Amino acid sequence: MESTVNSPHEADSAVTGKITGGPGLAESLLENLSVGLVMVDNEGTICYLNQSAERILQISRHEVLGKRVYMLPLRTAIYKLLGENCRDYHVEMNLHGLVIQAKATSVICREGSCLGDMYELRDISQERREQRQSDEFVATMTHDLKSPLTVMLGYVDALSGDPDVSRRERAILCLAEMKRSGHRLQGMIEDIIDSYRLDAGLVEIRRDFCDVGKILNECCTELAQDAETHGIGFKLSLEPGLPIIKADARQLGRVFSNLIGNAIKFTPKGGEIRVSGFVSATDIVVQVSDTGIGIPVKDQERIFNKYYRSEKVKGYKGTGLGLTICKALAEEHGGGIEVASSEGEGSCFTVKIPAGDRSI
Repeated sequence: MESTVNSPHEADSAVTGKITGGPGLAESLLENLSVGLVMVDNEGTICYLNQSAERILQISRHEVLGKRVYMLPLRTAIYKLLGENCRDYHVEMNLHGLVIQAKATSVICREGSCLGDMYELRDISQERREQRQSDEFVATMTHDLKSPLTVMLGYVDALSGDPDVSRRERAILCLAEMKRSGHRLQGMIEDIIDSYRLDAGLVEIRRDFCDVGKILNECCTELAQDAETHGIGFKLSLEPGLPIIKADARQLGRVFSNLIGNAIKFTPKGGEIRVSGFVSATDIVVQVSDTGIGIPVKDQERIFNKYYRSEKVKGYKGTGLGLTICKALAEEHGGGIEVASSEGEGSCFTVKIPAGDRSI
């Protein structure tokens, strides 16, 4: 038979009864907390561990419950934890490869007496990894921002100190290298600024009618020379009659240039880069493929994360922000970006921009 609730007061009482009166509810709540809990009574006896504490400390509660702290093996994680003075402030420690933040709090009963200490364990490994990536990013950027400036200043000095500076060919070569380094520095600074704009939700998309084919062609014209300098083959294939759409030409150019620049960076001498643009049923599709070092499968889902850099690209210069920004800009246009890659064989990045807002 179904029970009937005759008034709001009865309904409220029924809900309250389920919350406060359910058997084992408090224990269930404690067991399912993501925070590890270890309770030690006033005699120094371990009287409680929840599931998270077992996972973090890599120990079964049956091995330690009822034992006094001094009876525990010295090298165990739980002994290391309970031996720390973390009553007044949080203490960080490494336990089984995890970074754990611990804090002890006195457990006071209703009568006011102390029952013992409760140790809270929080796994902050991911936070510390992200902090380390951020620190590495700052360190890398400090170095990489100086490099193009050093090149620029060096060529300026060369021009200034050369008695034959009037020779046109030498001056043109120096100025071209200065310009290239200046653009590189400008790009890094824009990445930093845009990373903060992304965090604040302030990415600017200024839509106007633009020719995606023309934007892509301009990017390729500039970067094909860079590929040639590095001994890399470069091919552009554009489907005739790509539609004019309403988009931010500058930001789309950044997306295309970033992907092509990455392809050049990670493709060895003798390799090849192919860039293509065509229209699918609903989108303008731009693909940038290369025969470079490729991306390990385990990294492919994370390469669009801010600051993330695969172990495979250690030694290559970069901010770790480019792909994050590319993805955000593509999505701001209502599209997206995908990657397909085989380690050691190359990668293919596909950008899709809706072709709905056309002028023709």
